[in-house]
Amino acid sequence: MALQDEVMLLREVPLFAGVQVAHLQVLAFSSRKETIKAGQDLIRAGERSASGWLIRKGAAEAFCEENGGQRKLARLERGAFCGELALVANLPHRLTVRAVSSVAALRIPHELFLRVCGEFPEFGQQVLANLMRQFSRSMAELAQVREAFEQARAFSRKGQK
Repeated sequence: MALQDEVMLLREVPLFAGVQVAHLQVLAFSSRKETIKAGQDLIRAGERSASGWLIRKGAAEAFCEENGGQRKLARLERGAFCGELALVANLPHRLTVRAVSSVAALRIPHELFLRVCGEFPEFGQQVLANLMRQFSRSMAELAQVREAFEQARAFSRKGQK
């Protein structure tokens, strides 16, 4: 895959929305291209890999740990990005992502991300703004869920009288 194809995939990742193409070129050029065999994990819940992963080819599935087992959450294909919090903040992964076919991926190490942020502060500012937008949307969605639960609780109390 040519560098420009990888840059085009990165441009579609919400974390990198609005980032200058030149900065994405640096990320794509400096990242590691890896192949993960079917059945192998790209990331594991609870581990610190300090990397984000862009799927260039193939498919993977994301799982969460639940009741001693794993529950499938999503199928990830070309253009999917996983490990955002590990990439940005070096936090442990919350999900396990396993290849269901051979996966060609771009692995962006946390150290590379920090280096690009240091050399291009506007890149880091845009990524932070994107994260804040995602966080704000998530908080608004949680507020709606909370309101729905409160309404359900009030309704059930009325039914008990």
